Amino acid sequence: MPPPPPPQPPLSKRRPDNQGSAAPQKTREPRAARSNSGLPWHGVWRTLVSVLVIAHLSAVFSAPWDLATGDALPPGYMPASDQPQLPPPNSTAWQEPLVPRTLRRFYRHYLNLLYLNHGYEFFAPDPAGTHVIGYRVTQPDGSTVAGRFPDLKDQWPRLLYHRHMMLAEQTEMMGPESGRQYADYLATRYGGPSRIDWVIHLLLSPQQVLEGTPLDAQSTYKVLASVNGQPRRDEPGKASEGAVAIPGAGR
Repeated sequence: MPPPPPPQPPLSKRRPDNQGSAAPQKTREPRAARSNSGLPWHGVWRTLVSVLVIAHLSAVFSAPWDLATGDALPPGYMPASDQPQLPPPNSTAWQEPLVPRTLRRFYRHYLNLLYLNHGYEFFAPDPAGTHVIGYRVTQPDGSTVAGRFPDLKDQWPRLLYHRHMMLAEQTEMMGPESGRQYADYLATRYGGPSRIDWVIHLLLSPQQVLEGTPLDAQSTYKVLASVNGQPRRDEPGKASEGAVAIPGAGR
């Protein structure tokens, strides 16, 4: 009887007959696409991000829209014969714009959180010029001290320049007393009579731009008001009147 054949190794341990050939490589199946369109984001994520972007843009748009619209009278409004042409501000005849006010109420917390509800109307659609205060003080020895604010050459860093700019811009809102306070302070600071000019720096017209007029041309400055000041002399035993100090003037 012939001897039994030797036992065969398991299929996983068998070597190929051709020892010189490389072992068969396992091929990976291509990973399934995340979306049918081939885009890297799934459709659900694209929809969610699109909704968030649209909501943010509508919030940004709602702030200037609400600031630019006000209550109006309905079309065809006719006042009664015994009433003035326009009803009082608290009258129910005035109608508020529904869509801007609704968006403002809906986004108010989001706008406050990101500070998106500030005054866009300050710069558009018809920006005005900026204000500058120029001063000239005659000292006791006859010499003069002249300057202006705001001035980037003298007021730096940016925060100091901004403070001087706001002093010049708010002069009109504080009335003529504000200009006198500035003039008296400068006169006291340098010990002689002073004169300040409240000036507006106008924007260039389209024609001036075509002609190549410089932004700081002398023709773009217009004096709105002038105020004279005298040094303060405090009475004995009486507290000094609080003058409006100009930040950085003592440097």
